[in-house]
Amino acid sequence: MRAILKYSKRQIDKAGGVLSGVPDQKMNKDQAIEILENFRSLHIHPLIVFRVSLQRKSEIISGDVLISQRLKRAPSIVNKLKIQKKMSLSQMQDVGGLRIVLNNLDEVYKLKDLIRAGETQIAFKSILLKEIDYINNPKESGYRSIHLIYKYNKNAPNASQCRIEIQIRTKIHHAWATAVEVIGTYLRQPLKQSFGDKELLDLFKEISKVFILLENKKMDISLFKNTVNRIDELKLRDKLQGFSMVTRISDQNDENKKGKYFLISLNFKNKTLTVKRFTASKLDQANSEYSELEKKYLNDNNTEVVLVSVDDINNLRKLYPNYFLDTQEFVKFLDIVNKEIEKYEN
Repeated sequence: MRAILKYSKRQIDKAGGVLSGVPDQKMNKDQAIEILENFRSLHIHPLIVFRVSLQRKSEIISGDVLISQRLKRAPSIVNKLKIQKKMSLSQMQDVGGLRIVLNNLDEVYKLKDLIRAGETQIAFKSILLKEIDYINNPKESGYRSIHLIYKYNKNAPNASQCRIEIQIRTKIHHAWATAVEVIGTYLRQPLKQSFGDKELLDLFKEISKVFILLENKKMDISLFKNTVNRIDELKLRDKLQGFSMVTRISDQNDENKKGKYFLISLNFKNKTLTVKRFTASKLDQANSEYSELEKKYLNDNNTEVVLVSVDDINNLRKLYPNYFLDTQEFVKFLDIVNKEIEKYEN
């Protein structure tokens, strides 16, 4: 069932303030959580609409594409509001997010152009708010991707419109971003937001520069060697490979092979990962269980919960390796760097 917004923009922003630590005499934390859940559920329908369109467009470009959708986790929303103090909840652009992972830069830009071309169609219900090219202009952290931020639905009252963020990236961008998330998740540090261990942040920034050269088939032997030495000094490989071996997956709904929504619970203390599947017709139930688990673990730093959607469970680990503490693809790219150094020296 399509969600209906029950609250005003003012109430939504006030709820965001309460959850991020701004006291309010007329709203308690439970009320704020209820408002957040309602506002977040508003993003489900536009995510599905964009997902169908993206699937169709991406198939024109490549037979090897990964597409996923997710609602931003409540703790992530709250942390973002705490870090970016001038941001209001109603204006947050990535409460609803879609991610497309393609093979190379050519495919990324072709898909971006196809998406933008669709804006001229009469049936297109969204308004482009922003296009950000973090590939040609990486973030200071080294993060690379293309972001398209849309407001949906232009025919609805302004208060009922919500923002959807589309991320388009290559496999090497995805591997880098995933490794940052895995270490940040395991160390309980917001490395993704560029906060935490400075040595690790600087190292990932340097690795991003190396990956840019790899992606463009270029080489800087001095940078490559220096980066590999820093990786060894910080024992980055040992850390990453250690993380990937501590997780056990338990599928509680094995009989449902056609499920496309996946409720993931990662428990650091017990070293377990639980995946529960839901069919498209059970989306309301999935969202309800997601909300209940978030309430249950709201103050539990040992557990993370997220509801995501992929078309094939075999792609779940590829699109969300950070929840599996899996950085195998990232390590493979590091191996390529080592091979390039060996070629140069031989």
